[in-house]
Amino acid sequence: MLALLPYLKWIHILSAIAALGANFTYPIWQRLAAREPASTRFTLHGIEAVEKLANTGYALLLITGIAMLLIGGIPWTTPWVLSGLVLFVIVGAIAGILYVPAQRKQIALADQPTSPEYKAAEERTSRIGILVILLVVLIEFLMTIKPALWG
Repeated sequence: MLALLPYLKWIHILSAIAALGANFTYPIWQRLAAREPASTRFTLHGIEAVEKLANTGYALLLITGIAMLLIGGIPWTTPWVLSGLVLFVIVGAIAGILYVPAQRKQIALADQPTSPEYKAAEERTSRIGILVILLVVLIEFLMTIKPALWG
């Protein structure tokens, strides 16, 4: 089983690149839509499509991360592991409870990209998205650096 670790690690890292890399493109998409308001609906659907890649990456991160813990015999209570898992759950909750509804509202208003309602929805989606990205970067830091944190 230990022979699987390098392959799981490779899939894990590739998934992180795909997930976080996809998320990093959202502000670029948004800036392009702001320059060309007529393309707002298309742009938002592009973000939705890219999110499928990101979400698949996040699912694979969880699966391969758990597999590496089990195979490698790393305790779930290891500070950087536990902190990362807690943050992962928090990110999922923020995404499901706040980001997705905000994004849906933004898409519903996409035909009026210069309206105050759309601008407010766009601002809310962007703020929540930035929070999610920052938390994911923190998780990536914990998983890479593996700081002691406590104990």
